[in-house]
Amino acid sequence: MPVRWLMAALLIVVSSNTSADPATVDSDVPLRNYQVISERLGTGGTLYAGGVSWLAANGYQMIVDLRDRFDEIEANAVLAQGATYVHVPVSWHAPSAAELETFLLVMAANPEKKILVHCSANYRASAMTYLYRVLELDADPEDAMADVRAVWEPNETWLSFFARSMDTRASATR
Repeated sequence: MPVRWLMAALLIVVSSNTSADPATVDSDVPLRNYQVISERLGTGGTLYAGGVSWLAANGYQMIVDLRDRFDEIEANAVLAQGATYVHVPVSWHAPSAAELETFLLVMAANPEKKILVHCSANYRASAMTYLYRVLELDADPEDAMADVRAVWEPNETWLSFFARSMDTRASATR
């Protein structure tokens, strides 16, 4: 238990000292807490009225939904716009290594697509995108965490998950 708290505290201290500008959360789109991470990657929460059409008009080719429940109406709306819809349920209270691995596989299988990762509030989406960026794209953890913190302050559950995920990856590469 003390090691977990120490790792979480280190992550908080390291990421709070970053000088990088976090990605901007755009409130003028029909998507809760929408955030542009790069030209081909965005994150967000609940899609509001017109959200799917807006995403298609802005070039998003794939929507990765991390909410617990499959949303058939949203999936059909995404498909009707000619985009791909993938549901990767991620537990809010207990995210798992298996959920992360599934998410990473989906992202790796679609390197050329413009992707929106979303959930209810852009908490899970920004968190899983953080891990994708750090573990797969070799992004600077401090810069990536600044983007997460532009949306929310990760709680102990997620800070521990970040630390475990990075430790697992580091152990696997030794």
